[in-house]
Amino acid sequence: MKLQHSPKKQLNSASMPPTLFRKMLVVAILGFSAIWGIDLSSGIIASFDAAAYPICISAFALIYLLSVITKINNQSLHFFAYFIIAGYLISTSIWHHMDANGLFSNAAQWLGLNYVIAYLFLEVKKAAPTTILVFVVTVIGHFSAVIQNHNMADTMGVVLNIAIAHMIYIFLLWTIIKLRVKTDQVIEHADTLENYAYVDLLTRALNRRGIEKVFNELDLDSVEQKKNYAILIIDIDHFKQFNDINGHLVGDEVLTRISGKLSRTIHPNDVLGRWGGEEFIVLTLNRTPQQVMALAENLRAAVSNLVIDTISNITVSIGIGYSHEASSKEAVFKIADEHLYIAKQSGRNTIHANHF
Repeated sequence: MKLQHSPKKQLNSASMPPTLFRKMLVVAILGFSAIWGIDLSSGIIASFDAAAYPICISAFALIYLLSVITKINNQSLHFFAYFIIAGYLISTSIWHHMDANGLFSNAAQWLGLNYVIAYLFLEVKKAAPTTILVFVVTVIGHFSAVIQNHNMADTMGVVLNIAIAHMIYIFLLWTIIKLRVKTDQVIEHADTLENYAYVDLLTRALNRRGIEKVFNELDLDSVEQKKNYAILIIDIDHFKQFNDINGHLVGDEVLTRISGKLSRTIHPNDVLGRWGGEEFIVLTLNRTPQQVMALAENLRAAVSNLVIDTISNITVSIGIGYSHEASSKEAVFKIADEHLYIAKQSGRNTIHANHF
C-alpha cells in the first residue's frame, strides 16, 4: 500500500467506460424505436426513414452484443456506433434536402449531435479529425443535394448556414474539451505535488509524513473495528561505517538498494516507509505472529544477500510490535522500537519480538 502518482491525462485520454457506453446504446435503441413507432403510427414516416430506422436499431443491438460477448477494442465499437449515428443523420438530412423529398426539412436540426456525440464516444485525439471529416461530408453532401434543383445563390445560402452553425458547434465543443483537460491536468499536478510531500526522494519509499498519513487513513486505533496489524522497525546495522569508510554516495546507494529489496519482498498491501536516517518501517495487516516473523526473516535474509559496490556484509536488525500488545499505534510503535534495541544489543542481524 503505497502512495501512487496518477498518470497524467492527455488530450488523447480514453473517453467512455464500457458500462456507460452500453447504457448509451440502450438509449439509442429506445430512442430510435420510439421515433420509428411515432412516425409509423402518425403516417408521416418518410420512405428513407422507414428503411433506416430498423437498420440503425439492429446495428446498435449488434454493437451492444459485441461489447458483452467479445473482446473487441472499445474504441472500435465506439467508432462503429458513432458512424452509424453520423451516417444516418447526414444521409437523412441530405435526402430530405432533395427537392422531391421536402426541401429544408427539420432533419437538419439534428446534425449538431454528430459533433457532441463524437466527443462522448471517441478519444479526443480521434474526435477532432473525425468531426472535421463529418463537417466536410455534411457540407459537400448538402451542396450536392440542393444544387440539383436550385441556383447557386439559394444553394450557397442553405449550405453556408449549415456550415457556419456546424463550425460554431465544433469550436465550442473543442474549447470545452480543452478547458476540461486543462482543469484535470491542474488537479493531477496538484495531486502529484502532494504525493511528493509524502515520498522520500532518495529511496522512493514513504517518508515519515507519508507513513503517518497512511496510518491515520487506516484508522488503526479504531475501537469499533479493531485492526490486526504489526509494525516492524528495520535498522541497517553499522550504517555510519558505510558513510565513514565509503562516503555518502555509497551510503545513499545502500539506502536505495535496501529500500528496493524491502519493497519487492513485502506484500502489496503492506506499507513501507523510511522513518529517518537508516531506519525503515513496515506495517503489515491481518497476519498471525508466525506469519509476521516469517516476513521479518524474509526481509532480513533478503538484505543480507545484497552486494553493493563490493560491499557484501550488509545486515539489518528488526524489532516487532503487535497490535494486540497495546491500545494505540504509538504504543505498538514503542514496543517495536524497544524490541529493535534488544535486537541491536543481541549482536545485530537478528529479529526480536514477543513470542505468542
